[in-house]
Amino acid sequence: MRDDRSLERALARVLSPRLGHVPSRWPETLYLHVRERAQRAGQGEAEYVERVGQAGEAALLAMLLDAATIGHTAAYRHPEQFDRLQRALAGLAARRPGPLRIWCAGCSTGEEAYSAAQSAQAAGVDAAVLGTDVNPVAIAVARSGLLPQRRSVGAPLPAAWAERVPEALRRRVRFEVASLTDAQPALGAGPFDVIFCRNVLIYFDREQVPRLLGRLAAELVPGGHVILSPAEGILPLPPELRRGPAPGWLRLPEGDDGPEPASPRARVAQIEEESGPASARGGAAVGGVAVAQAPAAAAVAQDRRADAAARLLSAGRAAEAEQVLSALLNADPEHLEGWFLLGEALLARGERAQARAAFQRVLRCSAAGTRNVDADALRRAAVRRAEALRDPR
Repeated sequence: MRDDRSLERALARVLSPRLGHVPSRWPETLYLHVRERAQRAGQGEAEYVERVGQAGEAALLAMLLDAATIGHTAAYRHPEQFDRLQRALAGLAARRPGPLRIWCAGCSTGEEAYSAAQSAQAAGVDAAVLGTDVNPVAIAVARSGLLPQRRSVGAPLPAAWAERVPEALRRRVRFEVASLTDAQPALGAGPFDVIFCRNVLIYFDREQVPRLLGRLAAELVPGGHVILSPAEGILPLPPELRRGPAPGWLRLPEGDDGPEPASPRARVAQIEEESGPASARGGAAVGGVAVAQAPAAAAVAQDRRADAAARLLSAGRAAEAEQVLSALLNADPEHLEGWFLLGEALLARGERAQARAAFQRVLRCSAAGTRNVDADALRRAAVRRAEALRDPR
């Protein structure tokens, strides 16, 4: 069925404008959904999709979008980012009157937005949270506060969430259907102090990312923050945004903002120290910051950094490995082994959808720069892992 070109064209025409991109491969759940619905309606699969795309079929379109999107989420996903969020909100509140505004773009079923609201409450900060997602079914679930994916990643759920998110917290969060590529993706609710956009941009073509991040930056107050997932910290930035002190953390400067914050590449020096002596890494450092090297030496240093990440992974330290790899791939976005190891690190952290995207990215890397690995074997392994992680939800 996936070789049916008329079906693929229909899916692209109906869904891609709403999603903002054309996936390299649609989820298997989408094909199963279309097959079942088309048979029930007595129509061909492409004919059914075209009909759903017509006006007046909002309910069927919502189900089609639900089948086409990967709503992998959890409360307190990347808990270290929520720890940092509490500190950032306290600092912002001390400088701004009135409630702070937080936007969760691509919020799925709402766990992230409720986690942000709970973090604001824990910080003693008055904050209003907006959650948006292209999937109407996910938004309906988010509004209910029932949270079918009742789990957290690395932090326990608050006891008060045992049955349902408390009403007092639900009142702080508003959910709306909107795509990041809409003319007004934030529905005019900004400007915002903090914008979450995690595990969304990795599904877009790399060339689209600076434009989309520029739109987020336009919704920020000066000094505001954009929070991506740590793995997305390697993506290219528009000129408006700076990389922050942690992977995936971006900032819109305000006025004379002082020197550039330390890059992930510099931050990782401390982690690498735990994985072996400087002489074994092939790179010099001054004050903990890597010194510029000749191309050959830089390539060796990158491979040593991949080795350091592999050692961290084997020691069960996936979060630290992910930080090392974010720095590596920020410096060399075509590092084939780096993408494979990032997939392994994400998988160890339970981030199945992101892990699959990282493994798929391996297939687009050139083998020309590989030095110490069998590129073909690594590609074959990446294909097997990506297939095993198909439809991770």
